[in-house]
Amino acid sequence: MRRLCATLLLVASSVYLYPQSSMGISGLLNSPSAVMSKDGTVKIGGNFLNTNMTPDTWDLDNKTLDYNTFNFFLNITFLPFLEVAITNTALDYYDEGKFTNVDRAVCLKFRILKEGKYWPSVVIGSNDVLTSATSNLFDPAIGNKFFGTHYLALSKHIDIAGNRIGVHAAYNILSSTKQTINFPLSGGISFSPNFYKELNLIAEYDTRNFNLGGNILIFKYLYLQLFVQDLKYLSFGAQAQFSIL
Repeated sequence: MRRLCATLLLVASSVYLYPQSSMGISGLLNSPSAVMSKDGTVKIGGNFLNTNMTPDTWDLDNKTLDYNTFNFFLNITFLPFLEVAITNTALDYYDEGKFTNVDRAVCLKFRILKEGKYWPSVVIGSNDVLTSATSNLFDPAIGNKFFGTHYLALSKHIDIAGNRIGVHAAYNILSSTKQTINFPLSGGISFSPNFYKELNLIAEYDTRNFNLGGNILIFKYLYLQLFVQDLKYLSFGAQAQFSIL
């Protein structure tokens, strides 16, 4: 058993742990960061989202609905500086007490500065870029665009006695009329201990709530994530990750 555990640790030790955001784009738990996947990385996964994770207006008729849901996503890093995710979130479209449709969201992330010894990485990004309205794909007042947000994010990591600590901050601008934010700044701290670098613990503020959680890499390609939103509500997810290069 000891040999098996040691082997798994050695196999995974060369893989840097990229946090899995609730939107299927790399980030913290429910907040942007400037961390990006390596060029050629493909991620396939999904998340269970408690009802407090959905927008204020979670319906096409501007009604506030109260139910847990889930999403599933495909994420591809086409270039070293460009990450794209397509995320589908289950929706009770006709308010029938069951899932009858999905909300589709396209998320983009561009790195404009790579992290160096003395400076942070910097990215600009957008979640739920397009609406479903063919008359104007970018108008936040029409169509869906439930999760519409633009952001500028910074991340810096330091190593202390083999422990990896990340400091992350982001400025968020709503591009949606379906939700609100309490404060435009978000961010958090990530921590990977020296004794098990494939474990990543995260504390964050996501413009509305304080969240605690973490993710772990097992069997080299599988990430599991769990977090408590507002220190009350549980959400969790999983993703498979591999490289096409």
